[in-house]
Amino acid sequence: MKSVFYIGMIGVLLGQMVSCSDDFLDVTPKGETLPETIEDYDLLFNYLSLTDLMPSVLQYAEDDSYITSGAEVIGDRENAYFWNHNLDTDPESNPQVWQPLYLGQYYANVVIQEVMKVQEGTEAEKRSLMGQAMTIRAMNYLYLLTAFANAYHPDINPDDLGVPLVTSINVTDKIPARSTLKECFDLMTSDLKQAMEWLPEVHSNRWRVTRYVAAGVLARVYTYTGQYEEANTYATIALESPQIDKILDYNAMEPADFPSEDVNSERLWVDKTNSNYSSSFYSYDLLEYFQDGDSRIRLFTLPDEDTGIVVREEDVRSFGLSYPEMYLIQAEYRARNGEIDAAMEIINTLREFRIPEGTPGRALTATNAEEALEVVLAERRRELVFRGTRWMDMKRLDLEGRMPAVHRYMNNDPSDQLIQTLEPGSPNYTFEIPEKVLSMNPDMEPNHR
Repeated sequence: MKSVFYIGMIGVLLGQMVSCSDDFLDVTPKGETLPETIEDYDLLFNYLSLTDLMPSVLQYAEDDSYITSGAEVIGDRENAYFWNHNLDTDPESNPQVWQPLYLGQYYANVVIQEVMKVQEGTEAEKRSLMGQAMTIRAMNYLYLLTAFANAYHPDINPDDLGVPLVTSINVTDKIPARSTLKECFDLMTSDLKQAMEWLPEVHSNRWRVTRYVAAGVLARVYTYTGQYEEANTYATIALESPQIDKILDYNAMEPADFPSEDVNSERLWVDKTNSNYSSSFYSYDLLEYFQDGDSRIRLFTLPDEDTGIVVREEDVRSFGLSYPEMYLIQAEYRARNGEIDAAMEIINTLREFRIPEGTPGRALTATNAEEALEVVLAERRRELVFRGTRWMDMKRLDLEGRMPAVHRYMNNDPSDQLIQTLEPGSPNYTFEIPEKVLSMNPDMEPNHR
């Protein structure tokens, strides 16, 4: 008897997981697909599985986060925060990270496999849709790998297990084995490079994929895998986008004036996932990175009257990609390559838009490459706080031996009770494959034995 690859697709077959109003999305029987026109395929990209990608629960695993729960509290958020092996509290429910990401892969695969068969439409229109689907599929695999696989560098651990690479749209197909990390990242980078050739330079809105978005995803992938020269190459391409005002002047804004994502010129690609951070605090460690006068604190946080801890205000910045992230990737490459002045120039240009003129310490300096890298990584942490990149950074820096122990303290206070520690090199940097997936696929190799 064939083992069915559990990715939450039963709900698709029954039409229970589809909230889109388009009839062709209501039922998907036994792997058959019903979109028939270019417009049908284009409408697929409005479905939340292809617009809301970031597993926001992973943000609680970051050292940027503090939550008020103690270790005795049982919940999905707490599982991430305390780096428990299993992210899911209820092993019988749909896995909160695995299921929606593989559901997105299903829809991406529908487009990749079927759109070229449509009779109408031009070759360029069909390939553009394929390129969008390939970019989304690559980003989804990046999120899956940062949750359920070890950090990766091609020269260190190419044969470590990744995740199953699913390209079939027949949900009753036999489960593929977990691919190696090399196989996973080779597919992702190949897809993204092909997508760049097919995608348009501009699109109708910021949550649709362009050539520059695919380049930006490649830059993030290569940063995560420690291939910094390649990351710089694709970040530079992403910054060739015709978008003007790629860095906004936060010093000239009030919180109410900050632009929504659909008109925010800093955004390269908008992920519409709700960050759901109303109950989360900046960790004690993160707060130490911000100097007095930093406009990012003024715009995106407010003091909590009960605890005195700075918490996030309603924040309209999204996940996805931003142009500042691309500049930071360029700066990191230059620092690692010994180009100290060039790295500092990028960092200080960004800081001119974040810290008011005349503020002490606005311009930063470095006397050697290691200092320059420390400056860049600190600015990256400040700029990209709660934007879906810190867990990736923690994992890659841990693989390089640059990540210190991360501590969870009662009341966000290092002088109070220590609750939990994530040690350097800990296996808890990798979450376990969901119990429901393992139970339905007994041959799948788990992470933690």
